[in-house]
Amino acid sequence: MANEITHAAGQTNGGQVASVLAGDMLVQQLFDAVDLRQLMLFVNTSGIYGSDTTDVTQDAVPGAFTAATSETDGSNVTNAAYTTSRFSLTQARYKRVYEITDLLRINDGPVQMAQVVNKLSQGLALTLTDLLCNMFPALANDVGPGTGVNLDVDSMYSAQFQLNSQSVPGPYASVLHPVQYNDFQESLRSEPGAVQFQDVTAARLALTGPGLKGSWNGYDIWQSDSVTLINTSANRSGAMFGFGCFAYTLGPVSRMLGHIPPGNVLLSAGDMLVVELERDAGNGMSSAIANSYPAAVEAEDLRGVEIISDA
Repeated sequence: MANEITHAAGQTNGGQVASVLAGDMLVQQLFDAVDLRQLMLFVNTSGIYGSDTTDVTQDAVPGAFTAATSETDGSNVTNAAYTTSRFSLTQARYKRVYEITDLLRINDGPVQMAQVVNKLSQGLALTLTDLLCNMFPALANDVGPGTGVNLDVDSMYSAQFQLNSQSVPGPYASVLHPVQYNDFQESLRSEPGAVQFQDVTAARLALTGPGLKGSWNGYDIWQSDSVTLINTSANRSGAMFGFGCFAYTLGPVSRMLGHIPPGNVLLSAGDMLVVELERDAGNGMSSAIANSYPAAVEAEDLRGVEIISDA
């Protein structure tokens, strides 16, 4: 037989293409979508004007009374110091830009402006997660099995004991890198009589979003690949902390809208994020530019403890 009409021959002589796009299907690539802003205290700065820095006052700690020598004795009545503290949030610009050429639109490629704007919106959550995890190495107290040693159950107990010794109110949250979490689970398997690990339920995951793995010994354990490398990349810097250890704000970008032509606004997400269009007709391109002005700070150091273990 000869001169058969085959797929291979069609690819060679132009009667058949090598591949086609699967219609409107656009499959999501793997990425860590955890949003850890819910573990931080949110400071609303939308009604504050005049500076890029907001100071937040932390109230004084109450003290016990002094016993009087008698019911009429006033000799030992002295003023006690009412000692407050504060932390500051300084907003800074964070941005991301994508450019799309006109030819891509003409040829109707699968990635169009709607997908680009959606990715920019998701990127804000990842930015806030990065800002939180980048603060873990600055915590004054730390626990861990040592450089090059896998995270174990004892280290997790040590972190909890450290917070309890500082009278940090619960519930606590722990954020670990996937490697740290895996090592902890491996250690937990060999622990006789260990407190049972409770996997997160589907109902709670629907409320918190991805990242929450479950609870153990009374506190939540989260996983994020934003947990940073330290000690020349030999270790990961996770953390355990009580609420109020970290705080964040988002500069009210809705005030920018008066400076942007309304037709250029692709997305206005309240006071969190603005995505606008910039046109470069000379080069046949359109840009989606996202701007946000977040700030994150370690509000009270003693509310947290760093967890250092093998990377």
